Amino acid sequence: MSNEAARRDALQRLVDIEAIKVLKAKYCWFCDDPERYHSFPELFTDDVIFIEEPFDHVAGKPALIEWNEQYPEFCVWSRHYATTPLIEVNGDSATGRWQALLLSEQHINDENLMLWATGVYVEEYRRVDGEWLIANLHATGRWMTSFDDGFLEDPGIDLG
Repeated sequence: MSNEAARRDALQRLVDIEAIKVLKAKYCWFCDDPERYHSFPELFTDDVIFIEEPFDHVAGKPALIEWNEQYPEFCVWSRHYATTPLIEVNGDSATGRWQALLLSEQHINDENLMLWATGVYVEEYRRVDGEWLIANLHATGRWMTSFDDGFLEDPGIDLG
């Protein structure tokens, strides 16, 4: 490969990584903005696998659309933060790993609870018609606690 071709490949890789970062930013914004909830499914491929452990496992865009319509019923408000991305691009596919911080008010067991949570997103992306989309999202929680209780070993919140 010539130096010029190597430079073009490196530049394209950086452009792709930045596009995936924007995709993840939209994911966070669309989760958190009631005016944008409806746009959330647009970020995913038709054959998406969407897993939020231990609560949700959704396969396919129609199921994701249905899940998204129910989201405001259990999430009163939220602020999603995805940080420290590790993104690898290979042509029209890519993988990413992000750390997550979530602040939210959740409707659980007939009451509203203010919660902190952290976790990890492990994702696969695919370029479809020139646009990067999320093909597989697996969110794993590390811990969750209420604002009132703080960082206890066992916050005693039954999320099931």
